[in-house]
Amino acid sequence: MADEKTVLIGRCGPTVKLPKQGSRVVPLRQAAPLRVDVAGGGPVGLAFACTVKSLLGDGVSIRVHDRRWTRRGDRVVWKGAAEGNNRREQVVTLQSNVWAALPQAVRQRLFAPGKFSEMWPLGPDSPASKGRPRNIKIRWIEDCLLDMAQDVYGIEVVPEAYTAPAKFDGLHVLAIADGARSATRDAFSAQFGTPSRELFSVDGSPLDERVLGIRVTAKSPDEHTVPLTVAQNRFLFNSLGGGFINMRLTAEEASEIVALGESGPVSCIGKFGCTMRPSANGRFVCDRHRAVFKPSVDKLSYLWPRILDGLRFFGVGAADVVGITSFTLGMQQMSKFTAQLAPSTFGFLLGDAANSLHFWPGRGLNTGLKSALSLAVNLQKRWRGKDFRAADFAQHEGVMQQLQYREKSRAWTTMLMPDSEGTPRGIEDRIREGLQGPFDRAALVQAMYERVLDIKKRLGDRMGPLATDEWYYGRVNALDTRTLKVMVESGAWITREIGGEEVEVPSAETAAPAAGAEPVRRGLSLVS
Repeated sequence: MADEKTVLIGRCGPTVKLPKQGSRVVPLRQAAPLRVDVAGGGPVGLAFACTVKSLLGDGVSIRVHDRRWTRRGDRVVWKGAAEGNNRREQVVTLQSNVWAALPQAVRQRLFAPGKFSEMWPLGPDSPASKGRPRNIKIRWIEDCLLDMAQDVYGIEVVPEAYTAPAKFDGLHVLAIADGARSATRDAFSAQFGTPSRELFSVDGSPLDERVLGIRVTAKSPDEHTVPLTVAQNRFLFNSLGGGFINMRLTAEEASEIVALGESGPVSCIGKFGCTMRPSANGRFVCDRHRAVFKPSVDKLSYLWPRILDGLRFFGVGAADVVGITSFTLGMQQMSKFTAQLAPSTFGFLLGDAANSLHFWPGRGLNTGLKSALSLAVNLQKRWRGKDFRAADFAQHEGVMQQLQYREKSRAWTTMLMPDSEGTPRGIEDRIREGLQGPFDRAALVQAMYERVLDIKKRLGDRMGPLATDEWYYGRVNALDTRTLKVMVESGAWITREIGGEEVEVPSAETAAPAAGAEPVRRGLSLVS
């Protein structure tokens, strides 16, 4: 029919042409939504899901799976210790290039008054234009994002582990963010390859470090402890009105990390990462296994006095310890982070499933969130209602490879720090040498005190007010001589060697559709 024509009625059009007589109204064909599954509902998986939803709105359908959740009434919540889930209590630092790139709604919820602090100085990944790094509790991030996924973004959250389907049936994206020991990644090893530890080995053996995590209630302003932390590599204090003192151990010290039950040692803190909490009789006991942390009750323990010395260094006492846990740190190399899992389905490694890092440089969660932001913005730019091609993710894969090189080379340098002659030395060797004599206490106090003051002066114009010189001298002079020598031998942070340019990722706030892209139309089609 020559007179027949199609007329579109939409919400945003400036004019509407009425149909000719005899026209009929039919729905305008709606573009199918992007379908996304996320394996792992930790901070990275949930941040990715919330960011994609904020960018694509109704144009995306998302499901997030995590076995650490449970359903209570009409809500999904995190399981507690009684249900076999040891919640993470660590304080983490987010660089401003990262937290400023999150969706505005996420930033507003996460950084509520009293829920974060700014103790670290400005730097390349936290420029003055965006603000200082922010300390925040990882548990608070997890709680906020799980609530937002349900209440703000309407994301489907599934309290079960993700199981790879026999057939993907129209799924476009599988984001794998279920941790360093990702079962989902292992299920697709044929597509992603097997992680290798060869590059992070010494004399053919993978280099791992055992760390003690001591959760404390702090008594000093957060910023005051920064020069103390930066001046040595034995203890790291990340605070938020409390926080964690992390202690690197030798193999001999790590052998003391034992939990004692009624009939002897039990698999507890060393195997399951349980937290030992103070009890009424002064012992540290696991809530789950009722086992006792052996060093705290062993009068012959070599480790316990060294733990107490680390607390004393930061102005904390044994009575201020809230919990003790332990974990092992190591790294592995991934060959790729993007893989085609089926003709219409692409898989992506994010967070620790992609780049599990040694946390000493403070880049673990930052790297994970950068990977999530990169993929979210990439999806928004490339999704046009049609199946993806491998070329659509070249830019994101490039970002992931940059992150792997930048952050793992940084972390590796902190594990094998160069000495004054440039020869790499593991922290374990440094600690052992520090524990051996001879000891010149006066020289050690002077060396450590001068190092702290030098760092205080260097950081002074990049952060808030610091403590007096006398306060720092009191912290140094209160230490046992052996602990002093370990700190001196461990060296100050090698900020120059691990500093430099950072990998930048696109911001969810400034993301825009690719040039020439057609927006999704909503409305009615009038067909004559």
